Amino acid sequence: MTAGRLTELPIEDVELDKANPRIRRFLEIHSGELTYDHIALALDVANGTEDAQGATTPQKLRNSIVQNGGIMQPIIVNKLHDGRLICIEGNTRLFIYRALVAEEVPGNWTKIPALVHESLAQIDVDAIRLQAHLVGPRPWDAYSKAKYLWELQNKEKMPIDRIIALCGGNKRDVTQAIQAYAEMETYYRPICDADDYDTEKYSGFVELQKSSRIKDSILKAGFSLKDFAHWLRNKNIRNLADTRQLARILSDKKAREVFLKKDIKAALDVLEKPELTVGLKGATIGQLARALTEAVDSLSYAEINRLRENPDDDTVRYINDAFDSLTKLVTDLSK
Repeated sequence: MTAGRLTELPIEDVELDKANPRIRRFLEIHSGELTYDHIALALDVANGTEDAQGATTPQKLRNSIVQNGGIMQPIIVNKLHDGRLICIEGNTRLFIYRALVAEEVPGNWTKIPALVHESLAQIDVDAIRLQAHLVGPRPWDAYSKAKYLWELQNKEKMPIDRIIALCGGNKRDVTQAIQAYAEMETYYRPICDADDYDTEKYSGFVELQKSSRIKDSILKAGFSLKDFAHWLRNKNIRNLADTRQLARILSDKKAREVFLKKDIKAALDVLEKPELTVGLKGATIGQLARALTEAVDSLSYAEINRLRENPDDDTVRYINDAFDSLTKLVTDLSK
């Protein structure tokens, strides 16, 4: 890739890049003409909130541009063979300039600093996008990143090692993102209407990739990833991080029934408060302590090994809970 030419371009001469993952994601779920308001939503320019993690939000960027009288970092433009100028990096900055002109904000916003390349090859365009938005100051949202990575691997046939080298990530994260996107498109998109496709559910599919135990538990319980997609859509799983709790829930009959009828929170409540028999409920603390001592003393070596190899087993959790409660009780009794 040859060095670009630094110049200033009239904002009306530069086209927003409809292949930009943010804009293209919006185009896929909204039919009709792409309006000014649509582009604002796609680029998240209409969102005036501050990012809690310190990323450059559109509002911060707009305020900085107005305060400094322009952008410090030029946009990157690809001049095509037919003379068209496509903004391949800096669509949000270009849009803000256009908005400032439309709103008649004082300042010179009719021209924008730009680094212009002549007829970039697609691989060079991809490299610029990856470096700017997968590890840059204002990264794309997780779904848009994964979509772009999937397309590079499956449509443009870019080797995974090349993708990793360009975006600076690690192989595990990149492959998990690609697989999560593929599964979401396969199982979640078909059950949604065009305007009902919630890309935020992508995080749930990411959780699926983090442990084979989760997928195994879904299949062992007689369900499929299509069922998982329905659970996300029907809000059986509201907090997507709770996806990692499915192995525990689906292996417990009572918790599984509650999960399918209600949601994962209700199912977790069942696991946290297991039903006790009438006999156990009526036993004194002394009787329960003696019974626990006898049960522990008679525990077989094979069972101890089984529990050691299955730290997520409900029995292990109950033992740890009992240990914490007994430790506190012994401390109180010794005062």
